[in-house]
Amino acid sequence: MRRRVPSVEEAIPRALVGLAPRSRDLYAYYLQLLAERHGHRKIDQLAVSDITELGVWAQAMAIRRSTSVNGASAREHAIAACRRLFDTAIADGHLLHNPARAVHKPPRRDSRRTALTDDQVADVFNAVRDEETGLLRLLLETACRREGLLNLTPEKLHPARQTVLLDEKGSTVREQPVSQLMMEYLLQPSCPIYSWTRRRLDGLWERVHRNVAWADEVGLSTHWFRHTTITNVERVTRSPVLAAAFAGHRLNKFGATATYIAPYGVTDVAWAFTQVFGGTHPLARPTNALSEVEASD
Repeated sequence: MRRRVPSVEEAIPRALVGLAPRSRDLYAYYLQLLAERHGHRKIDQLAVSDITELGVWAQAMAIRRSTSVNGASAREHAIAACRRLFDTAIADGHLLHNPARAVHKPPRRDSRRTALTDDQVADVFNAVRDEETGLLRLLLETACRREGLLNLTPEKLHPARQTVLLDEKGSTVREQPVSQLMMEYLLQPSCPIYSWTRRRLDGLWERVHRNVAWADEVGLSTHWFRHTTITNVERVTRSPVLAAAFAGHRLNKFGATATYIAPYGVTDVAWAFTQVFGGTHPLARPTNALSEVEASD
């Protein structure tokens, strides 16, 4: 007996199962746009042209921010959400092919985001309250993503190793070095880091935008601090691979070359930490990372 094919509206909840919170919220938004136009139709009735139309519509609706590229990211996200929807339907036995796979995502342009200068970092520190400076320092030291900050708990501290566990994109966990001063701060029973929420973090950046002249122009956010540290790691160590390890990036960005690259571990990342922020770290091992820098001289 053939299984009943669900409508688009009925298939959406299944497609959102198992996604990280941020991805779930993002995909839910674009799939709701799809449902508003085609929710009553059976999922096997949608064609490539329907997905293409949704992408164009999402791009036209996108809010033009100073960091966006003509809404291209909205179109990309809409297509990605549809691919997830149809992939789930295939896994559930309702479809044999994914029409969204035939829709090309818009090409990505080079990011307009650059590393913050020391003066810009100082501007942000001066614009926040005293109890909020610890948050900024944690963002700089760890280059953590938003999820890594919000998911941090006292149980994810390793005082003896002077590291924290960052639970980030796609539930990926990475061990990241911090300074001794930061570890002491995080170990305080009343440490305010663990009370941060998405809403409170959004409020912080809104306040900074109001008080720092250039912040609104560039769309300053948590990710700017992450990008700043990663850029500084690459500049100081002259190693894109080590910078990728510090950021928790996969090596597939290096293409076929990644096959021949030995991944760096937390000891190498700890060494890079000392090169950028100074001081010492109990896990720092200079041999492997230092040899690459010396080889480039």
